[in-house]
Amino acid sequence: MTTANHLHTVINHWGDLQDALGTSQADTWPPVMGIARLHDHLKATEDAVEQRALERSPDQIGASVAPLRISILDTMTALDRQLVDVADYIAAAVQRPAVARVRSASPTDTVGLQLATLAMKDAADERRWSYTDPRRRTAPFAAAWLLARHDGADGPFRPLTGVEQDQIAAAARWAASQVEQALELTRRAQVLERPCPHCRGVLRVEGGDGRVPAVKCRGCGRKWTGEVAA
Repeated sequence: MTTANHLHTVINHWGDLQDALGTSQADTWPPVMGIARLHDHLKATEDAVEQRALERSPDQIGASVAPLRISILDTMTALDRQLVDVADYIAAAVQRPAVARVRSASPTDTVGLQLATLAMKDAADERRWSYTDPRRRTAPFAAAWLLARHDGADGPFRPLTGVEQDQIAAAARWAASQVEQALELTRRAQVLERPCPHCRGVLRVEGGDGRVPAVKCRGCGRKWTGEVAA
């Protein structure tokens, strides 16, 4: 994926992160359904049902599910901090200072008035990065601003150097990976320490993208999904 793709991932999925704050906790990674847990699947289900019953009981103070998914909140906070910091750094290097305001000599000094108006418009240019406005100092706004700088959009800026392009690329790549991991958009794989019970081959677990996790043996090709071996 390109830098633009990575930044679009943040912009396009920020609303999904906000929606995910109030949803139930997603599965952990690696998935807990590995070979070592297949035999007690029913017991785990019974425990989960019992726990949910306790959570619904008014007598169980403090047993209710947290209203926010802390992992999603942590991801959004980290994205805000990192992308805003990068935007601050890039803006300090490439954003042209606002034109100095000019005081007109008199109300009839049309040239002075025109210069003063131009200076005000330049300072208020919406394309400028803001160091103070909290509404604009957010991850999606920073991603959009960095994307415009990456694409060389017009504005009170000089072109980026190669180093600055690389800094934006690195930040965008990291940010996209955080979004994809938080929203389970990509499937991950991990080798298990436990060997295959049939051929002693290497077992690999895949999951983390919202689909049913699976364990597959690289040796004999047997596959487990949940509690059934294929």
